[in-house]
Amino acid sequence: MYDAIIVGGRCAGAPLALLLARRGHKVLVVDRATFPSDTMSTHFIQSPGMARLHRWDLAEKVRATKCPPVERAVFHQPGVEPLEFPLPDRPAIAGLVAPRRYLLDEILINAAVDAGAELAEGVSVDSLLREDERVVGVRGHDVTGSFEARGRIVVGADGRHSVVARETAVESIAFHDPLSCGYYSYFHGVEMCNAVETVMYEDLFSVVFPTNDDLTLVAMGWPPPRFRDLKRDIDGNFRAGLARLGELGERILSGERIERYVGSADVPNFIRRAWGQGWALVGDALFHKDPVPADGITDAFRGADYLAHAIHAFLSGETDEGSALDDYERRHNAVALPQLEAAMRSASFELAPPQRIEAFFEIRIHNEMEVSELLQDTIRA
Repeated sequence: MYDAIIVGGRCAGAPLALLLARRGHKVLVVDRATFPSDTMSTHFIQSPGMARLHRWDLAEKVRATKCPPVERAVFHQPGVEPLEFPLPDRPAIAGLVAPRRYLLDEILINAAVDAGAELAEGVSVDSLLREDERVVGVRGHDVTGSFEARGRIVVGADGRHSVVARETAVESIAFHDPLSCGYYSYFHGVEMCNAVETVMYEDLFSVVFPTNDDLTLVAMGWPPPRFRDLKRDIDGNFRAGLARLGELGERILSGERIERYVGSADVPNFIRRAWGQGWALVGDALFHKDPVPADGITDAFRGADYLAHAIHAFLSGETDEGSALDDYERRHNAVALPQLEAAMRSASFELAPPQRIEAFFEIRIHNEMEVSELLQDTIRA
């Protein structure tokens, strides 16, 4: 019998397991993947995410992967001089980073295991166990056969197609169809000078930044109706998009693409109900939005932080389960709802590029307010 069973061990599930295990709770993490492994994802860790890595004593481990610090942001739009500004530089979070997921996720899950959490890799959860109306565990399988475990709470940290969300038939409190589609890949030999560069056109956007192994991630986005045509010739369409990016596109095309293209049109925007009897959601299972602001990892860290506080509160007897999880949902949505609205505006091709860039700045302002609170809490602790 576990205190918590967490389905999914990446950017939401692993930090949640870490925080609960450090508080002395018996935690099981179940993931169909084995680690280290890659996953389709944005890479960027924004300021609040870096502040949390600092609080969890993991920031230096991430930097030790030799992921280049990202110190400047540059916005491009047609007919206008590039808008450039420095990213926040605070002693605790000097420079943002955008690590490869197979490196970041391994750091997070290893930290959870080191703290005492158990990890069951290569296990697919098929259904939830119930007693009356309450979720009491999970049932699944691995290569050896069936798998079953019971816990006081089951957490779905298993992405936007969450088994826990499906099995509980959870409703969305906000939903919007995808506003963009796109592909990304990795290029070698691109000069980036420690910057993230974003291009906003009426019918195209691109986000470019350095990552591990002297590689540059290049992402391109288009309106969703373009996706079927894009798939017919991904490389040709991608390079045609790069050719429109001026000097930035020339820099990228002078390099060499060394990995396959990864992409999707399955990027809905939603916030689901956060909990029910014996279960809760976190990360992309709870809150998913267009990837253009590159906030997904930071959102996952925030949710894990909030949910760990709530679960500990009722496991330790400080309050009852319903009150703790209701507080988690209110606290999460107070941040998520305005972030969702701003992200949708930044991704909407119905708006002009200046309006979309303005939405980017709204998100960054909220992020810096959150960072100030996080660092102040760290100083008090």
